[in-house]
Amino acid sequence: MSSKRNDNPAEFAWRRPAPAARRVALVLYAWQRPAISYFAALVAAAPFIAAAILAPALLSLSPTVEMIGPIADARAALGGEINIETVSAPFYLMTLMLGDLFADTPGRVHLVAKAISAMIVVVPMAYFSVSRLPVFAGAVMTAGLAGTVASPFGGPAEFALALFLVCGFCFLSPCADQSKGRARFEGILAGISLFVLWLLNPVFSLAGFAVLSFCPFLSGPHGLNRYASTLLMFAICAGVAEYFAPGMNVARAAAASGTLTMGVHFAGDESAFRLSGVAVSALLVLAMTGIFGGRENRRATLTALFFGIISFAAAWFSGANTLPVFVFAATIAAFSVSSPFYAGLFQNHDRASVAAALGVAVLPMFWTGAMAAHAAQQFSLQHQTALNAPQNIRSELALVQPGGPTIANWIEEGRFSTPEARELLALAPVDQSAMLLEAASRAKIITARGHEVAILTGADAACVIADARNCRADSNDAAANASVVFVPRLDLGPAALAAKGRAEALLYTEFKLQEETPFWEIWVRRNTSDGGLLRG
Repeated sequence: MSSKRNDNPAEFAWRRPAPAARRVALVLYAWQRPAISYFAALVAAAPFIAAAILAPALLSLSPTVEMIGPIADARAALGGEINIETVSAPFYLMTLMLGDLFADTPGRVHLVAKAISAMIVVVPMAYFSVSRLPVFAGAVMTAGLAGTVASPFGGPAEFALALFLVCGFCFLSPCADQSKGRARFEGILAGISLFVLWLLNPVFSLAGFAVLSFCPFLSGPHGLNRYASTLLMFAICAGVAEYFAPGMNVARAAAASGTLTMGVHFAGDESAFRLSGVAVSALLVLAMTGIFGGRENRRATLTALFFGIISFAAAWFSGANTLPVFVFAATIAAFSVSSPFYAGLFQNHDRASVAAALGVAVLPMFWTGAMAAHAAQQFSLQHQTALNAPQNIRSELALVQPGGPTIANWIEEGRFSTPEARELLALAPVDQSAMLLEAASRAKIITARGHEVAILTGADAACVIADARNCRADSNDAAANASVVFVPRLDLGPAALAAKGRAEALLYTEFKLQEETPFWEIWVRRNTSDGGLLRG
């Protein structure tokens, strides 16, 4: 009876070929020449970079002073007022410095910096993917990372996460091109990327070095060459940085060690419900890969799982969006050179193997497309909000927020007249923009009369929005050199409150309160000669 069952075609229908489904799967698993794959990845990422460069204004939900402050710090560092090696994220300030060369308004500076950050991620990712992923998967993944970094709500944490994923992808995934030259050049790119990560985020830099230690064993026959080239290039970059900014590496080592000794805290805010879909999908892909690959593919499956765990921990600790972590782990398991599904498609294929390969391929591609679609949706919202924003905010700040001024209007209408009521107000970003624009317009008139202005917001915001001068180390330093100081009457945040407290002695001894508006106290230095300074 056993032989009769074996001869019954109905018993083994799942072993029959599925040519139509196989052709669809081959589109996802198809490889192309490296030049074509590299070009396809760059083309896929280009729209997100272009959208950031060409956008007229940046959509932001962060307080306006927090968006202006880093630009003031970047200008102060460029002018030698602060030591760049002592700041928490030197490379983030460097991108703002570059953005400041091509744009004038704060929002546009951030947009150009986002585009530069995305290009830094895209170039090595596109190069690594041509020998590790099929053309379609490599292009979509590169586009997804570019969108995550360049999108309006992306920040330094997302930039660091994307760069860490790119480095880990190089260190842990085997390469189809087993040449020694390829391994060395990849090591050079990875070493530069790892050094950028070193200057960007201590959590991800530590995770990057941890992943690098597995590179000689997991990235192919020339993994040791790749590992040595990475370390050598990192050492060269660190030496150059130390030459131009002495103490940079000591400061970064102290920041990195500080993350190990500090109490454990998690800054990520994603709920389990929000992550459940992509997390379950990634685990399903890993499970199917492990089952389908069996013992022969066990190391590759465990590598993808390890990479996902360490990436998730670093991203959650740093407060970055963890969605790319699950997508990357699933993509490596499904599409990398070590994936077991190629044998089921290109060798002894049947319905079962084609179905498994197609199902595993669709899940990471769906979530990668969701990353890109989410970024595109943010750019669309940014465009619509910019069109509806007041012209002065768009032209002078290029920082737009959803909604219109609410509390700012109520204060001007006299609804909140007592100091006690004002202290209870929580300013929305759009209220801060209106408030800062009022100070900027008054400050520009004063500056045109030859007097320096300071605005107590923590960082030296006056040099960005009102006064064309070299930025000081902070607003208190600017106040010590200014003739007129604008002091906020409303809460602009902890930094502004601290600056206001430190400046009280200076204001009461060397300045006099000249005018009060609904938002500002305007203090004038006592020895200022122009009696009509604040008129007109």
